[in-house]
Amino acid sequence: MRNLSLRTLFVALALFFTPLNAQVYIQQIQLGPKVGVNISKLTDYDSKLGFAGGIFFQFQFSNLFAIQPEAYYTIKGATYPNHQFSDATLILNYIEVPLLIKLIIPLEGSIIRPSVYAGPVISFNTTAEFKSEENDRGLIEIWDISDDIQSTDFSLAFGGGMGFIVGSNELGFDVRYILGLKSVFDTSSEVDIKNSVINFNFFYGFSL
Repeated sequence: MRNLSLRTLFVALALFFTPLNAQVYIQQIQLGPKVGVNISKLTDYDSKLGFAGGIFFQFQFSNLFAIQPEAYYTIKGATYPNHQFSDATLILNYIEVPLLIKLIIPLEGSIIRPSVYAGPVISFNTTAEFKSEENDRGLIEIWDISDDIQSTDFSLAFGGGMGFIVGSNELGFDVRYILGLKSVFDTSSEVDIKNSVINFNFFYGFSL
């Protein structure tokens, strides 16, 4: 009986340390950086490019589903071309915190991990600026409009991605659409203008 128990223990340890089981294990909990770019716009205005980058944490609680909170710095806004003989840009900087529910599509025997996800997003505005550049003289003026912008924004994120197992970690990319649910301007304003963002990211998840 004792020999049987020891044999069972050794078999369990061997299975635990095989590459396949290690892969399943590292997919359960991941922490890592993400970096990307936004194509953002506001209702009825033109789009602009902006930076996005931060960290994510993923906990896979079943073969198909994971929960993924994130925290990152993101630049949103819009452009106003030919605004009174000048180009104008609204620049909105946020600390953004999504809470995503992720469906991982299993591909047996493959290192590829496609996924789709959705979830709520809360954003905290850090700075807001209006920049105007005169076309004929190149004169640039910048105004701080933080007092006119809501301190928090609420959104919904929808997207999908592709991960690739690299050793015991995961390298991948994702694309998401972030739909603003409230006006970015102060509640005293009658203007109802919402954020709208297409976001592209690369990420690297370290197994924990």
